[in-house]
Amino acid sequence: MQISHPAGNGVAGWKHAVLHFLRLHMDATLQEVLDWAEEMERVRA
Repeated sequence: MQISHPAGNGVAGWKHAVLHFLRLHMDATLQEVLDWAEEMERVRA
């Protein structure tokens, strides 16, 4: 699997790969996946 270089965007490489996988698996835009992940972080808290 090739992913774009995450340098400079504040996202660790493994997180970048997970977000990319979720985007493909959920058939969603990156913004939708980021919104979902942010909401899950709030629910966990």
